[in-house]
Amino acid sequence: MNIGWIDFSKEQRNKVMSVINLLSEPEAVDELGVGIIRDAFSDIFFPGTSTIQTRAKYFLITPYLLAELEREKGMTPDKMINRLHEQELDFIDILKQSGENGIIGETAGRKLKRKPSDIYWNGIRTFGIFTGGKMSLYDYARITCLLKNKKHNTKVLRSIGLKDDEKDADDIDAVTGELTGGFWKLPDFSADWRDGLTIKLTKQEAEFLRNQIMSSVPDSILYFVLEKNYTDFLQFESFDDIEGMVNLFPHNLKEDYIMAKEFSDFVFGIHLRYNMLLSQGKNDDVITEWKLWSLDMGKCVNIDMQKILFDRLRIKNGKLIKFLFDCKDAMLKNDIEKLDELVIMRERRLKGDKRAKLYNVNEFEYKGWVGIGKLQYRFRNAKNLLRDIFEGIGDVNA
Repeated sequence: MNIGWIDFSKEQRNKVMSVINLLSEPEAVDELGVGIIRDAFSDIFFPGTSTIQTRAKYFLITPYLLAELEREKGMTPDKMINRLHEQELDFIDILKQSGENGIIGETAGRKLKRKPSDIYWNGIRTFGIFTGGKMSLYDYARITCLLKNKKHNTKVLRSIGLKDDEKDADDIDAVTGELTGGFWKLPDFSADWRDGLTIKLTKQEAEFLRNQIMSSVPDSILYFVLEKNYTDFLQFESFDDIEGMVNLFPHNLKEDYIMAKEFSDFVFGIHLRYNMLLSQGKNDDVITEWKLWSLDMGKCVNIDMQKILFDRLRIKNGKLIKFLFDCKDAMLKNDIEKLDELVIMRERRLKGDKRAKLYNVNEFEYKGWVGIGKLQYRFRNAKNLLRDIFEGIGDVNA
């Protein structure tokens, strides 16, 4: 199957690339449409992160490059973004030399489609490294170039003696001074910062990132781990393992964690049924997992769906809400046949009969788990970020 789109703008292209990139991630295809809930909890616990972020250094490499490009003459928005992407591609081989993992583009090289700046931009905004609010990367480039051009034109007017515009010129100078070059909150970096560049954070960079995260997302697990210097977090293998420290959390964060874990346990049963149906009950691993989950089903369905969907997350998707409540009802009655019917119909409604795997199960070759696994809420990506910060500060040798 070929996927195409009309490339109206860079913003639209980035959105399409984001979807395609998501579909390439293992266990990331949201076959039953529960991703909106997963993402909502992920944004509570680990804001600014994404499932395709690798190393913390990229939160600073992109701003370093953009802060330099702001000062170059003759920039247009397209030229600025193109120069940024070219330099990001140049860095692939430089960063690979250290032998560290998590280098974006390590395999694709200069054919890399989604650049670090696209992957990290939301986090750069979330952590207050970029101070221009919710502005997109392209809008930032456009406004930067617009302000620079206004300042340049003002200087030309002054040079030819048009004194009447001096007041307006002073105003433009003031605004330009506040914005251009003032979009960034960064640690000090020298003109030769590229020399000896590695993917590891310096101590100064690690302390800077720690402070930015703590000041910008104070109600998150990220904040709690950094504020308490809780390096034991790096030993956890999954989101479920966080339960071992949950009693240390503030009350609201503890409540959120418990709700997220309960939802993860609950919806895992639904995805197990999806895989049981898709494998036609012939996959031993799925059968074993289903038997284990079934033993604990009574606990899993003892979930306050109202509190999660309405009170906390304020989910508006009526069809998803009905699906989850119907699944819970079927589980409470131990009506697995009804649960299977709900799963089949959910996929058909989301994809249509032609694309629904369960509707065409005999045409599908089952090779292993399909769809979302046990929800991790970006735990692994957040752990990598925290590891880099702790290592940079010197608190762990991970």
